[in-house]
Parts: sequence; structure tokens; C-alpha cells
Amino acid sequence: MKRPNSLYSIKIAAAAAAFFCAFGSFAPSAAFGENSLTLHNGLEIILYSPEDILSTACRDELGRLIFELPGGVAYILIEDIDDPQIANKGDGAFHPMKVEWVLDALSVIDVSGNDIGVAASVYVLPYPRSGFPTSTACGTDIFLSPGVFEISRSRVAWIVTHELGHVFQRRYAPEARGGAWEEYLEVRGITDTARFSADAAHMNRPVEIFAEDFRYLFGGPEACVSRTIENPDLPLPDEVPGLEQFFVSLVAGERVVSIVTPAPLACAISNYPNPFNPTTTIRAALSAAAVAEPGGVSLAVYRVDGSLVRELHRGPAAGGDLEARWDGKDERGNPVSSGMYLCRVRAGRFSAAGKMLLIR
Repeated sequence: MKRPNSLYSIKIAAAAAAFFCAFGSFAPSAAFGENSLTLHNGLEIILYSPEDILSTACRDELGRLIFELPGGVAYILIEDIDDPQIANKGDGAFHPMKVEWVLDALSVIDVSGNDIGVAASVYVLPYPRSGFPTSTACGTDIFLSPGVFEISRSRVAWIVTHELGHVFQRRYAPEARGGAWEEYLEVRGITDTARFSADAAHMNRPVEIFAEDFRYLFGGPEACVSRTIENPDLPLPDEVPGLEQFFVSLVAGERVVSIVTPAPLACAISNYPNPFNPTTTIRAALSAAAVAEPGGVSLAVYRVDGSLVRELHRGPAAGGDLEARWDGKDERGNPVSSGMYLCRVRAGRFSAAGKMLLIR
């Protein structure tokens, strides 16, 4: 099989990105190639139009149209609407989503004014993928499948925001024992594993409920026009005490021990300057209760994926005040690359985190 060329990258110039972030508007061309965009709500999007995908696709020895991702994963695209995988033949043609509607749906997502801090690659497909005829999200990749009829603006917004909800969940509340995921299940009231599990009907799968909650609470007007969620047996997200606050706490930079019964703020953290190059001063303030926690206090820098970059302090924090300078280097003394990093202070069950932007 002939391998397609790698998808090329056209980065938005700094001035254009600054303009977009300031004014929150962008008018895409029908064939603008791959665009790396930072939206005003903090979403970092690499978007592939149907034209981009077709321009890089190739055919295998059987004549099938093959679309390969930059990382090497390849999909067969279904060009024939009479393919048995397409149950509903619609009007006899495939209709890709409108790229400008996809961007609109992403740009109006608003988690109470906070920087969402999620990165995703969005593929607006010209044809469905064999084996995956509907829209899905896999890791940080969002695949938007065409319809068998023209897809309405509100339906585009619904699908796009729901799939972004999956990326958001994997970023902030990955499925694991303990942590934010179990907290979400408790707040949402879906801890009954006999009813709610990954093997349950689609509407009873916790990750799908999470994505629907995200769409309903934070999507724009088009995404929420129906004022319903997939599972009609569950209360609407805005009727669940503490649910919206739980989502907001994931991106607000500070996590409290419980969303349902919140504890008083015990830790605060900040850094200056921010953005910085290459040194910044991180300051943390801790309450008496936090200082008294066994095990002392730790102050560290992390990448946005949660991996440790460098621990700056471990031990007591006299008087509850802690200050450390970070020179933009990791534990081995190697300079780290430009980008967003997290500074986090921990004291027993208390913690706080802040975002830092290193620009070299």
C-alpha cells in the first residue's frame, strides 16, 4: 500500500493568534489546510477540513480510500453510501459538517469563564470510517462523521460539544479508582455498577453521561437547544446539586476536598511573572490546618499531562508561607520547552494548583 504524505501543518502567525484570542472570531476558508488555533476559551485545536483529509488520502491495492493520521493510524473511508455498514441511506449522499459551524460550536463553550486548557485534533470527515460510521472521540482525537442528510447547525453543535466532553473527561477526570472520577460518580448519583457501567446501554455508560453533562452545562445555545440529555431517566445536569461546581473546579486551578460539602480554602498559589522567561517566583500560602497536616508540604512543577517536571520544596512551611524560584529546568537540569505548566502545592489532604506559561 502506498503511504500518504504526512499531513502538513500551517501554524497561525502570532499576531493573528493574538487577534483571534482578543476578539474571539475567525472566518475559515473552505480549504485552509491544518490550522493550529488557540480559542479564547483556552481550547487548543488542530482542525482538519474534509479537503485536507482528501488531499492526503491514498488508495490501497484494493482501491479503498485510506486516511492516515499524523501518528500512523490509518482508516478506510466508506465512499459508497450503499455499503452495508450504512444502515440509513438518507438522501443518497454523504454530507460533511460545515467547518465554520464546528469552530463556532467549539468557540462558544464556556466553563464559567475559565481557561479550559484542553487540546484536541478535530477531523471533519468527508466520508465515514469503516467500522466507525458515527462520530467518536479517541484520546485527544475527535472524528466528526458526515450525515446521510444535511446536518443542522444545532446538531453539529450537539455532536461537537459532546465529543469534546469526552476529551475533557480524559484530561481532568480519567476513569480510575479514587480522584475526580469517583467524585463525579458520587455527585451525579450513578454509583450503581449494576446499572451504570461501560458495558451498559449507551445512555447508561458513565462516560457518555459525563459528556452529556458537559454539553448541557457548558455548550452554547445551539448545543443545548433541546434542553434534554440522552438519558431521560436522569435528572437534568442543572438540577443536580454540586454538579456544575464540580466541573468548574476541574479547571479553576484549585480543587477542594469535596464539592458537595466544600471545605474552607486551605491553600493558595500564584507565580510572578506569568508568562515568564525563563525564571518565575512561585508563592504559596497555607492555612494552619494545612500546615499541621502530617508529611509536611510539597511544592512542585508538572506538565499539563500530570507528569512531574521538578520538585521545588518538600518539608515544613514555617508560618504557612512558602516561596520558590523555578528556572525553567527539569530535575536533571535540562531546560524545558515553551508551554503551559502547573505549579502545585500539597499538604496532606489539601492542595492548590496554578497555571504558568513559559515562553522562550
